[in-house]
Amino acid sequence: MYLRKIFIVIFSFQLLMSVVNAAELNDSKLLEDSVTDMYTVAGAGLGGAVLGLSTLSFVEEPGDHLKNILVGAALGVMGGVAFVGYSTANKGREIYYEGGVINRNNKHFSTRNRVSWHKKELGKVSYTEKKEVPFFFWASPF
Repeated sequence: MYLRKIFIVIFSFQLLMSVVNAAELNDSKLLEDSVTDMYTVAGAGLGGAVLGLSTLSFVEEPGDHLKNILVGAALGVMGGVAFVGYSTANKGREIYYEGGVINRNNKHFSTRNRVSWHKKELGKVSYTEKKEVPFFFWASPF
């Protein structure tokens, strides 16, 4: 039974390794980042499985505690997914703090210049107050 599960894990890992060949065919940064993320999650899962395997030396009947390997692998995969999610969420952070697509962080666009630019832009917009009576009135018995 466990041999079958180990075979499935090895087959899945081999399938994951074949993705590298697909990454070589396409020069897309997204595909390269995805493969790197998959390796990170798989490596964390493998590390968790090794840690789960190492716990078997501390029990009297290791055969009764083989689920520690699977629990360690599952915790490793969850940790890997959390790490990949955190690092992916923070990839755009540098772009945001550098000013993004519209870069106004040069020396000539100081705070004073930014305020005057903002006032000019607000001056372009004209606000008119409409004094029309609404068609429908709400009445309340309160």
